[in-house]
Amino acid sequence: MAKIVEISQNTDEVGTEVLDKKSRKEETQLKTEKPKSKVQFKKFVFPIVAILTVAGIASFYYFAIYKLRPTHPSEVVLFKDNYISPKSSPSLFEFSEPLLAEPKEPKTEVSPLNGLLFSKKEMDQLKKRRPVAVMINNHSEARPQSGLNSADIVYETNAEGGITRYMAIFWSNAPAKVGPIRSLRQYYLEWASEYDPLLIRDGCAESTDPRANACGNIYAYGMKDIGTINSWRWNDGVRVAPHNEYNSITKAWDYAQTRNWDSFPTSIQSYDFKNDALVADRGSKTIVKTVFHMRLNNSGAYDAIWTYDKDTNSYFRKIGGRLDVDQETGTQVTAKNVVIQKVNMSASTDGTAHIIVQTIGEGPAVILQDGKIINGTWKKSSRLDRTKYFDSSGKLIKFNRGRIWIAAIANSSGKFDIIEQ
Repeated sequence: MAKIVEISQNTDEVGTEVLDKKSRKEETQLKTEKPKSKVQFKKFVFPIVAILTVAGIASFYYFAIYKLRPTHPSEVVLFKDNYISPKSSPSLFEFSEPLLAEPKEPKTEVSPLNGLLFSKKEMDQLKKRRPVAVMINNHSEARPQSGLNSADIVYETNAEGGITRYMAIFWSNAPAKVGPIRSLRQYYLEWASEYDPLLIRDGCAESTDPRANACGNIYAYGMKDIGTINSWRWNDGVRVAPHNEYNSITKAWDYAQTRNWDSFPTSIQSYDFKNDALVADRGSKTIVKTVFHMRLNNSGAYDAIWTYDKDTNSYFRKIGGRLDVDQETGTQVTAKNVVIQKVNMSASTDGTAHIIVQTIGEGPAVILQDGKIINGTWKKSSRLDRTKYFDSSGKLIKFNRGRIWIAAIANSSGKFDIIEQ
């Protein structure tokens, strides 16, 4: 019995030892292996997250894009064909905007030159610029000109030999090419004095008659003369000197900064302006013709015809029987207001062909506006005073917002005809 008991005890000890080893082995495995429940939980969650993500994207596309897209994307509202984008006139304020742009600043500021409306930010920028007066050639071999459809105001009258010349005033737009450039006459200098502008010219009339001595008076008046600075000759294979000289408004402003001439003159007197008349209140089709010299036979090369278009409330110009085109924009020259200013003209006493044009004083005027012909008067009290225009009752004319074209024709040798009304 004793021996059996001993064997039993040994057996128990061996069994216990085996169990202890097994327990330690399982314990080690538990420590080194991840719980099956956690693994199973992750395997279960990941598919759910993926499904929810896909479902979210699908919902966003359906409700935020598909449901909100236009139901008839082909329905587009178009402007009338005869309303042309202002892109045709190069502007200081051309820029591209993002798709979701901030609201635009309202245009509340009125240009004192031609009544166009600008935002306060735009006007602050413009006030850092001085108007530029440019003498532009109108010889038949100088056409088409560059920049006329970018000018705020254009003056037109005789030079010599029945050939007319332009002086264009630029401020709202800044074309990089204007011309061809020609020389200055005294009467243009008197009109330019209303704006205290930068002056672009090539030459001037020199005379012993002070009424025609533009060269001397440029300095006597203290004009901000640019002359031919930054000018160049453009060779198109057709035009030759002196019909191929050009300059730049942007370059003129760059030069003005070096001379501290880059601020808007406070002396400029503003015109009064109004909005276009309603279509129902506009006149019918009107065609008028201005003849600048009846006694010189130039085959009508300098006769201008203005045709009124009721839809755009603008006057379209022909010169010498052909469409008058701005070479830089490829558009027909237009104006919102056309003024025929009747003036006295006489020969100078210097023995040359220079003429004297009455700019100071008063006289008859005809204003074309809103398809109507307004008979009135003009008045300019001094060289620095702004020329003002009045209707037949003496009321100051309010111009439409846009280009003003002033044609000065001689009382004695000029003519204004109404062809159709």
